Amino acid sequence: MLENRHFNPSENQLIYHYCSAETFHSICTNRTIRFSDLFSMNDFLEIHWGYHIWEKAANKIYDEVTEEFLENIDKIISGSSLKLNYLASCFSLEGDVLSQWRAYADDGNGYCIGFDANQIIDLPVTALEVLYDENQQIHEVADILTNIYNVEMNLPEDERYGTDFFEICALLACDLTSLKNPAFSEEKEIRLIHLLNFEESNIFFKLVDKGGTYFGKEYEGQEIKFRMANNLPVPYQDYNFINNDISPIREVILGPKNDSRITAVSVYLETIGIDNVEVKKSKASYR
Repeated sequence: MLENRHFNPSENQLIYHYCSAETFHSICTNRTIRFSDLFSMNDFLEIHWGYHIWEKAANKIYDEVTEEFLENIDKIISGSSLKLNYLASCFSLEGDVLSQWRAYADDGNGYCIGFDANQIIDLPVTALEVLYDENQQIHEVADILTNIYNVEMNLPEDERYGTDFFEICALLACDLTSLKNPAFSEEKEIRLIHLLNFEESNIFFKLVDKGGTYFGKEYEGQEIKFRMANNLPVPYQDYNFINNDISPIREVILGPKNDSRITAVSVYLETIGIDNVEVKKSKASYR
């Protein structure tokens, strides 16, 4: 897997979620973060960019490895979309960026919520720090491919491309979702990924949540729901972020066009039990 993409926050570090006023209210009252199908995100190349980088990395090391090795990896990566469904919730390292207000917070009328990063990544997720530099993307993927190749070639021929190989390549397929088009670099995204599985069901397939680790405890998975977006059913799950009655919300920033009073928002949060939150106004100039 791409070790450099796995997000390891420092103590007390915040990550930020931009949203509309309605979503802000839903998050605070329901104490949940929504994970939606990555295929349905704003950038239609979300899931395809990583595969594009995998192809370039494979070409970079083509003369150093065997064609059989690359073909076996490609079968796993290209086939992962037939076995796995990626749900994602998107955050940013920055809490007051004008382009983010415009794109994700109702054109500046919404809110940005600062979450304690160490608490929010204890949800059943893989936390990835998105990389936008294409050359670095190719370098990182080529590096892990070379490492996988060296491990496989040190095995007896009849033991190659077994279970361990499949698992590391499946992890790589997941980590490729942390690679994005350089045009989005200002977002400084932290992407939380939760995987669903496709299982055979009657004449086709269904989605199943296999569970994971939820605040340090194993859980068996939860219901998969759907919403309609442009006539398409989109899978999602909402995860409660309260652990031992402690909320990870540490900061709330009002958008540059949000005319709410800081005192009113503070009273709202205290009244509904989201306490000790610093509320402030965006410094971005946008009218």
